[in-house]
Amino acid sequence: MKKPGEVFEDASVYDPGIEAIVPRYDELHDALLNAPPHDRGASIRALELGAGTGELTAKLLTRFPESSVVAVDHSEGMLAEADRKLATFGDRATIEEGAFPDDYPEESDAYDLVVSSLAIHHLDAADKRALFDAIGDALVPGGWFLNGDVIRFDAPHLEALSSDMIANWVRSKGWEEQEFMDIWEASDDYDDPSTLTDQLVWLREAGFESVTSIWQYYNFAVYGGKKPE
Repeated sequence: MKKPGEVFEDASVYDPGIEAIVPRYDELHDALLNAPPHDRGASIRALELGAGTGELTAKLLTRFPESSVVAVDHSEGMLAEADRKLATFGDRATIEEGAFPDDYPEESDAYDLVVSSLAIHHLDAADKRALFDAIGDALVPGGWFLNGDVIRFDAPHLEALSSDMIANWVRSKGWEEQEFMDIWEASDDYDDPSTLTDQLVWLREAGFESVTSIWQYYNFAVYGGKKPE
């Protein structure tokens, strides 16, 4: 049985598949990678929640060549792909199987940066709020949390507009639209996106400051905040 985030049964097709279903996927990643305040040569310790096949992990390790990343996911298939992809980074990449917020973050004042991409929307509102609290505890003072994810609109016509936009994007990538959407929608049972406004409020309630939205394209957004010094 699929787990949340396992959009495709074969994890090896996840990377091309996600680029066909998430508009401006690389741009979303760029917003995540450009947002941390750290110098590129800084020695930072990062935690990635929902690392999947390790695509963002690899980009993060490349962007910050003195960094180390603990990459967490609960899918064995995804982690097998991540293990292959991240082998070139040696002991700078640590791959862990686990779920959040139940298993991770598990340390306090441990990370300079916590990131996530297309994963937290699988949690309900209560678990998102619990996770934001746990991330705040896991960050060092001045550390940042950044998330690139699916969001929900309160306005039904904007939800419909976003759905149409994704369908058009899939067609533009040359995929057989109905077959692809049937596969993708099979994963929607695990989805519980929240509005961007709610999540920014929850981050503030969790004690974050400088809370902001950095990038948005229809129902995909990058947002985050800083743990106070």
